[in-house]
Amino acid sequence: MSDLQTRHPDSVGLTSVCGHLLRRAQQVHNAYWLDEVGSDPTSPQYAVLAAIAATPGADQREVSEAASLDTSTTMDIVARLTGRGWVARERSPSDARRDILTPAARAVEALTLLRTKVQRVQDRLLAPLPDEERGEFTDLLRRTARVDPQTQGGGYSPLHIPGHLLRRAQQVHTALFAVEFDRELTGPQYAALHVLAAHPSISQRQLGDEAALDKSTAADLVQRLARRGWITRERDAADGRRRVLSLSRAGEEAARGFTPRVTAVQERLMEPLDRRDRERLLALLVPVAYVAGY
Repeated sequence: MSDLQTRHPDSVGLTSVCGHLLRRAQQVHNAYWLDEVGSDPTSPQYAVLAAIAATPGADQREVSEAASLDTSTTMDIVARLTGRGWVARERSPSDARRDILTPAARAVEALTLLRTKVQRVQDRLLAPLPDEERGEFTDLLRRTARVDPQTQGGGYSPLHIPGHLLRRAQQVHTALFAVEFDRELTGPQYAALHVLAAHPSISQRQLGDEAALDKSTAADLVQRLARRGWITRERDAADGRRRVLSLSRAGEEAARGFTPRVTAVQERLMEPLDRRDRERLLALLVPVAYVAGY
């Protein structure tokens, strides 16, 4: 992520959209993960390993749910981990259609060795918050993610750390958004429309920074919105090599029309929280999601 902090986030107006803050905070977490752990294992791979270790006898679908990953991603990760000898797969004696996943001894050892590095990631993620607010934030995040504190035996669990809770809460938001909009709109598309409504004539890179989109996602999203006639792309009068993006009239109408429904999705996302706790979650998410340098 680059120069995300050129303006206070309130200038974009997305700080009241919990789903956007979750996605942005997850990007910050991913950046910290690369710094502290690297790419072997990746954060999703670690989540799958942790889920398999925490739920002995689970099948791939159950691991996918526990790790807060979609089925195809989990399938690919399980195949990679099995190929490395970290995960054993065997047919269930009670259901021949079901494979049971168990961690190999080397995977259990890896989880133990990684714990210190993973904890550093969580410490950096929570660093923008005062010590006395970190427990409150984690609890609000857990409730938003619909995670029972007693699952996986309670106490410390890699599936209860803030980074994982962010992914799980984001998964809940994505599912609720899909129920409301089906294929009509995605959360990142709404974020892009919202940003362009507030800041017309910005570059694709600036749009990606403000809407919390990586480069390839931003490029694909701009193509899709342009095909729908919601955004325009024009040469920058000051720099002919640069194209700037703005909302078309149809895009402005779409953004206005979608806003009440997006607001309703956010209300459903935070349904486990009362009004005060919803305000607290948003207030605590902002400094985590908009930390300087990310």
